[in-house]
Amino acid sequence: MTHISTPADARPSSDRFRCGGRECNFPAAMLKTILGMCLLVFAAAGGARAADEPAETLTKLTVERARELAANKGDLRLPKVASLSPEAAAELAKLDGRLFLDGLTELPLDVARALVPFKNHMSLGGLTSIPEELAAVLGSRVIGNTCLDGLRTIDPASASKFDSHRGSLTFYGVNSMSDETAAAFESYRGSSLVLAHLTDISDKGVISLARHKGDVLVLGITTLSPEAAAVLGQRKGKIKLRNLTSLSDEAAKNLVQHDADLTLTGLTEISAEAAELLRSKKKVDLPKKFRQ
Repeated sequence: MTHISTPADARPSSDRFRCGGRECNFPAAMLKTILGMCLLVFAAAGGARAADEPAETLTKLTVERARELAANKGDLRLPKVASLSPEAAAELAKLDGRLFLDGLTELPLDVARALVPFKNHMSLGGLTSIPEELAAVLGSRVIGNTCLDGLRTIDPASASKFDSHRGSLTFYGVNSMSDETAAAFESYRGSSLVLAHLTDISDKGVISLARHKGDVLVLGITTLSPEAAAVLGQRKGKIKLRNLTSLSDEAAKNLVQHDADLTLTGLTEISAEAAELLRSKKKVDLPKKFRQ
């Protein structure tokens, strides 16, 4: 019987065989294909995880992710995003809700300009200083509130740049203010000027702030002189002095001389006469113990 030998490269058990005139390593080719598919799956899964990552844990924000987040209605908080591109900022400016960018410790002018069109409340609590140029950009917002709670002080030049700002302007971190800075706010015409923790300010400074043209003034002062009270009492908008703990009879009389809208819920020491006078005014909000 004649035996026909089979070349090793053509045997089924061999790793190599002739295919279309080319030599192929079949198991190796299959392995590469499987590995490639696995890499694609892992890449897709990684992309899905990035897209699904909560906004509160994001540290970087691409333009695409910013666009996705801005498409959702409601508040958006990005406490860990430390920097933004102008393009991503422009997408965030389309958000229909409040925007909290408190992770930003610096705000380049081109990014600030991209955020100016935003029409709602914007918090920039991570900023600890505001140069004059940046104040001019943020001060050009004609719609929406701007919250700068990280500032501890503000210089007169920067304060003067907020004249055109029309929303509420909030400085919760500012606890002292010079007379020059207070004077710079006299021409402010926004809806509210909120300095709820401002305690270290002279009578002259309080008088300057009282003259600002906005609708609401919130101060953190704990005492009030009759002279400053007289100017505050002439305001047509609301005055909120929740930290005011005492008030002389003369100061009380001056405060209500023009039927001002007052919040005095922190009072602990006033005379019976002052209490009676304040109670007689419908627009004065007093602590419970002084309402009767």
